[in-house]
Order: sequence, then structure tokens, then C-alpha cells
Amino acid sequence: MRQQMVLGDFIFGLSRGFAYATLTHSSYGGWSNLEIIASKPQSRQSGQALEKLTFGGTAMYAVGMQRLDELRALQNARAPLPLVDGIGRNWGLWRINAVVENQSHVIDDGTAMVMSWSLELEEFVNA
Repeated sequence: MRQQMVLGDFIFGLSRGFAYATLTHSSYGGWSNLEIIASKPQSRQSGQALEKLTFGGTAMYAVGMQRLDELRALQNARAPLPLVDGIGRNWGLWRINAVVENQSHVIDDGTAMVMSWSLELEEFVNA
């Protein structure tokens, strides 16, 4: 079974009907500015910030709603999760900061035909 990424035991991929279409990987070098009254600010190194990943995609029907509920259950566990990509690279531990869901084309029983979603992860480092 092909997969894009695995977060804990949650699989992202077409085979589960829940693939991501976008991935934003943000890292910051830890630079800050020290304001100086009569000149330009001075650059100071304050330590590297945690990396962030933001996944985005579109899910369909009740399967998509179920997958988003699974992500929220992982979020509610409040524990860091290992992240491994489809080629086997271990990205380390990550925490779930946010799960955002936008439902559209909702039918009379409350099932959304289309859901756009995003998932924000932040690197977990306690060493």
C-alpha cells in the first residue's frame, strides 16, 4: 500500500481516501533584531525556533469526515507522534497544533460531500 506520510498510526494517502495536496515546511534561523535608537537594528542569535509543517487537502463524503475525526482523536491524546514519509525517512516527533475543517455541499443527513482541511504540526523537542 502506497502512502504519502504516516503520523503515529494515521496514514495519509489515496489508498485511505485521505491524501494531502499541499505541504508547507517552515524553519526559522533564530535571528531577532535588537532595536537601536540612532541606527539600524543589530542582529542577535536567540536560538533556532521549532520547525512547522502544514498539510492541506480536500476530502470527500463520510470517509473524509471519519479521517478528520481520527486526526482529532490523535490531537486529543496530547502526545507527540512519530512522522515517517512514504520513502521511509523518519522526521522525528511532532505535536498536533491544529486541525481545521471546512465543510461544503452538506446533504440532508449532515454528511459533507466536500471538506477542505489543514493540519498544523510543530516539531517536538524536549532534549
